[in-house]
Amino acid sequence: MFKIVLCFLLFFAFGTPLYAAPSNLGEYMPTVQLRVTVQQKTNEKIDKDFHILELLCWNNDCSLTSVSLNQCHEFQEGKAFYPKVQFSATWMENLKVTPEGNSLIVQEIGSDIFGDYITTLRFDYEPVQKDKIATKLLGFSGGFVKNSVLVKEVLTVNYIPLPKKDQIIKLDCGVLLPGIENEQKRR
Repeated sequence: MFKIVLCFLLFFAFGTPLYAAPSNLGEYMPTVQLRVTVQQKTNEKIDKDFHILELLCWNNDCSLTSVSLNQCHEFQEGKAFYPKVQFSATWMENLKVTPEGNSLIVQEIGSDIFGDYITTLRFDYEPVQKDKIATKLLGFSGGFVKNSVLVKEVLTVNYIPLPKKDQIIKLDCGVLLPGIENEQKRR
């Protein structure tokens, strides 16, 4: 059941095309759909949570979607995580993507309740013909720097990609899924 729910979440996060308006990048932007799962490394410690990143570039615009899993917390119902989805795009002006040979350099600027951050990512891909979509990710590196108002220091976090193309990983807790407020009887 858990695998079905996870597949359902990933379909909605990544299975639908994203719209992005013109960004005036000036350079040729390849059409790509590149996905990678990363873990965060801070002070030589790798976190147990996973972040699925998808970079989608089409018609000279790009978007970056991130789905965070396995960030376990105690809830009334038990230990679980709530999937977090983040989205940025060139047309929203919080994402900049620069082609560099067979690589795309991605910069995302944002803020959350813990402070401001700048994320920098490098996606190395296998080139394809101009009218095709590049989907084969050959290399990845990245991370972010955050000025944390919570701990009152600047934090540097590296992203460590999973070492194989596709993997089945057992998560540490269940997923907390939203429903409707009034608990109606199932039909």
